[in-house]
Amino acid sequence: MIPGDGSVGIGLGSLGPGLAAPEREPRRMPYQRIIVPLDGSPLAELAAEHAAELARLCQSHLIFLRMVDPGAEQEAAQYLFQVNQEAHYEGLDTEAMVRFGKPAEVIVQTAAEMKADLVLLSSHGRTGLARQVFGSVAEAVVRLAPCPVTVVKTHLQHEVSRQSMSA
Repeated sequence: MIPGDGSVGIGLGSLGPGLAAPEREPRRMPYQRIIVPLDGSPLAELAAEHAAELARLCQSHLIFLRMVDPGAEQEAAQYLFQVNQEAHYEGLDTEAMVRFGKPAEVIVQTAAEMKADLVLLSSHGRTGLARQVFGSVAEAVVRLAPCPVTVVKTHLQHEVSRQSMSA
């Protein structure tokens, strides 16, 4: 803009004597805390691999979560200890939790309590009668979670389904 030429512009320079632009808050990485529900299946472990890669990119804290019935907590704790150690050796910031209750409810409640930025889980891909009888944990979590949810569906899911159908 040239003074007196009739043009209109927006000054991008100084705000004037003694004034400064407000300081911006540091940009927060999009996913600081990622909940990763695990049920011990190969599909869940593949979802954990996806979560680990995302955690590396975003420098996130991974929270491995296992839901069990009373009496099964020792086995679940050993499983989570192994998963947690493997992720920790890869340089990831992790923790593990064993909780009791219905999986979808526990996942949603834990996401709220931990102020999770993301839940990343696998889907078993049940359809038809199996889905009606067992329901879909992933679907319930997508509907009820207080944060975004990513559902991982992999090629292994089809292989696992074929193997169980032929058995």
